[in-house]
Amino acid sequence: MFLKTFRSNPSGWLIVGVVFLTVSFSFGARMSLPVLIPGWEIEFLWSRTFLTFGAALIMIIMGSAAPFAGHLLDKYGPRYLISGGTILSGICVSFTSMMGANFTLISPTWLFIGIYCALSALGYGLVSLPIASATIAQNFEENRGLAISIGSSGVGGGQLFFIPLMGWMITAVGWRPTLAAFGFLIAFVGSVSFFLLKDTGPPEQDGEKKSNLTDSMFEKIKKLFKQPIFWLLGGAYFICGFTTAGVVKVHFIPYATSCGYTLATGAAATGVLAGFDMVGMVFSGYLTDRLHRPALLGTVYFLRALTFILLFFITDNLAILFLFAVIFGTLDFATVPPTAGLVASHLGINSIGFNMGILFLGHSIGGAIGSIFGGWLFDNLMVYDWVWIIALSLALLAAVLAWSVPEKSEKTPTATQPLLA
Repeated sequence: MFLKTFRSNPSGWLIVGVVFLTVSFSFGARMSLPVLIPGWEIEFLWSRTFLTFGAALIMIIMGSAAPFAGHLLDKYGPRYLISGGTILSGICVSFTSMMGANFTLISPTWLFIGIYCALSALGYGLVSLPIASATIAQNFEENRGLAISIGSSGVGGGQLFFIPLMGWMITAVGWRPTLAAFGFLIAFVGSVSFFLLKDTGPPEQDGEKKSNLTDSMFEKIKKLFKQPIFWLLGGAYFICGFTTAGVVKVHFIPYATSCGYTLATGAAATGVLAGFDMVGMVFSGYLTDRLHRPALLGTVYFLRALTFILLFFITDNLAILFLFAVIFGTLDFATVPPTAGLVASHLGINSIGFNMGILFLGHSIGGAIGSIFGGWLFDNLMVYDWVWIIALSLALLAAVLAWSVPEKSEKTPTATQPLLA
């Protein structure tokens, strides 16, 4: 069955493989901060609020870059965006290894803010999840949900590979050699991807109007903001960013260490979460092609909300720590395939890069708020309880918003079906 699926679109599946690799390495680099927080708090005497402000800055800049990157993707294709973004993020990670070194003239604070956070975030924005999803969606009509889920599951692959290995290497040789080595590897993968990707935009459909490709960004924004479905999906995705990228991805390892677990144990649990990220995303992609997508999306948000209850019981209970990692990981990126599918079918394939970029900007803003909010609450209360309660409540609201989205055929719109009426 898989061979038949592959043979139906071999060039598309090659793109899926390249996207998987570049997203794995870029996202793995982006998620390195939680492993570094405990050591940097001690070495540089930085507060958790300051460090989580760095995480928020990454998400804001990355999210702000995504709509521009999506606009360029819609017009010119993914080659320079994906390879350039991966190379840039790798260089920044390696350069961060010099932070605090005697020969470095720039202060650690400004290196952290300027290089590790700001400049690397620009690279992450060029290889972000909406860019990956849109790149794949442009090359598939049949099996679109499955293809998006497999390629985008690189976000889990990156965490599965990076976080546990980084935790082990930091313990063994220190964080500076670890970042230098990983940065070089990321840049190498980005260089290889340049030769495997092509500068092609979305495939032309019979009779399909191409006006969306020539629309200015301002025109696209005006059209997008008139769509009720944008506000439903965008509101849910904003909450998704708050609860996942902002709260769990930034604070899970620090929370685990505050509950008495070692850095290596917290990193290992994150690795398990990442592994099930991949499982959940692929399974969600399979279901997206077969089920009512708003119902699927809302159910994922609802079940995700319930998992926050487990975080109240992880102290002295290793089984529950890893149970949370398994369940939350399965649900974590399971929102991506149905969201991308709904964006493609409701808002049009020709602008999917830009539209997903706008949604991702909202996701990143939510993540930035969640990151800073969680750090501020911990610094003031020294506990995370209210963070989990608020995250649970918001995830339930996201479920309601997703369930309110009407279903529509995923078949790519034709000239008689306006892309953004």
